[in-house]
Amino acid sequence: MSLGDKISTLVQSESERAAGPRRALLVASTALLVGLGLVGLRPSDPNDTNLIDLGMVLTLLALFLLIGAIHTYGRLGPDEGEKGSRGG
Repeated sequence: MSLGDKISTLVQSESERAAGPRRALLVASTALLVGLGLVGLRPSDPNDTNLIDLGMVLTLLALFLLIGAIHTYGRLGPDEGEKGSRGG
């Protein structure tokens, strides 16, 4: 088995486990950018802040999703004592 085959197998097995968290990271980062863009809009009517309010809510939800996805993705590594862990 060549090195390329070993790396491909490793990436595929890791990718199956990490598909959900990676998707959550992508959705959260996209929602965060859209939310920040909505917050940065300047309405033509100073009393009309609907888009800014929507942007604030979207930004907060995206931040919570991003934190959760990073936490979940970080937990996918090897446990203590397993081969390849930093502790052993």
